[in-house]
Amino acid sequence: MKTYWRLIFLTSILLAHDPDKENLKWRHYYRLGTVYSQMPKIGAAGYARLKRTTKNTFKDIRFFGHVFENDTEIRIRQKSSRRFLSLKQFYSFNTLIYEKNTIINVDLRYHYNQGLGYIIKNNNSGNTTLEMGVAFDNSDYLNTEQKTTYARAGCSMDHALNFLSAKFEIDYFYQLSEVINSKNLSRFQILTEAKWDLNGKVGLIAGFTCDIQNKNPDPSFFLTISFNEVLNWIF
Repeated sequence: MKTYWRLIFLTSILLAHDPDKENLKWRHYYRLGTVYSQMPKIGAAGYARLKRTTKNTFKDIRFFGHVFENDTEIRIRQKSSRRFLSLKQFYSFNTLIYEKNTIINVDLRYHYNQGLGYIIKNNNSGNTTLEMGVAFDNSDYLNTEQKTTYARAGCSMDHALNFLSAKFEIDYFYQLSEVINSKNLSRFQILTEAKWDLNGKVGLIAGFTCDIQNKNPDPSFFLTISFNEVLNWIF
């Protein structure tokens, strides 16, 4: 029995995290502003995010929305990833997304993807990552149970220089499952933004988003004021 309790004690020491090295605090981000698109014209832009990054893990919840007079572009995303203990440049990830985009006739898309990522660069000035994996979704979640399977590739880059920073994200989903009704759902999703940091907590962000699933994509250009702060959660 004594040997059993000694093993438990030693295991707890080996697996315990170091609070001085692990950042257990969440940050929250908000944005409010305006958005312009060629077809729906002028609308309101909103964004909310919770993020926690530690030495080996990343957790992120985002709400992203563009609201026009007759159209909406809304995306709710939860992503988590974890580095491999022996190969620090590699990590595993999984992402869950609920999306509504009436501009491209998506009433409700339920989407899940998972795979492996590689950290090309990670320092105080920014980071660059590559991701590969598989994805599954239902692009007409309200009316059908038909699922679509994809191969996914993604790249994310961000760079900061004094009070200016820039971000670029691109995802490509190649449809592997059968094409139904001659509608191929392979697509690119692009996000580009630049931020002017005013005082560490408030900034001005300009950028655009674009889903390319046909020959005539309609990007949405946005201009927002951003707010961010550390949350005093303890768990």
